[in-house]
Amino acid sequence: MKVLNLFLLLAIGGIIIGILLLKTSHTDFSSQDPIAEFEAYNFNQFVSALNEAERGELGNNVYAIDGKVESLSQIGFILKGGIVCTTADSTDLGLKEGEQVSIKGRFISFDELFGEIKLDHVVAL
Repeated sequence: MKVLNLFLLLAIGGIIIGILLLKTSHTDFSSQDPIAEFEAYNFNQFVSALNEAERGELGNNVYAIDGKVESLSQIGFILKGGIVCTTADSTDLGLKEGEQVSIKGRFISFDELFGEIKLDHVVAL
């Protein structure tokens, strides 16, 4: 009987915690103001000069980037200078290759192998 009561108590606690986690609001990075503005090439140079610990401090911050669209994909685009952008809701922003754009997005990571910065939640400014 004690084991059954313990199991019931744990099940109820798990359900309550699950409901609280589902109701937690997620951060809307597309509505945040950027903490810094860069040209695409300059941002790549800045980030590539940092060590791994310093790059980690850049994460989850929103940056504004100016640059030319190098290529388009189904879920985003790449700016000249090595900035890989994924849109906030995986939709096309209506951009064309070679077009000059100003965007903002959340810094995800720097890929040392390809020398690319990855941004997500990207929206046009």
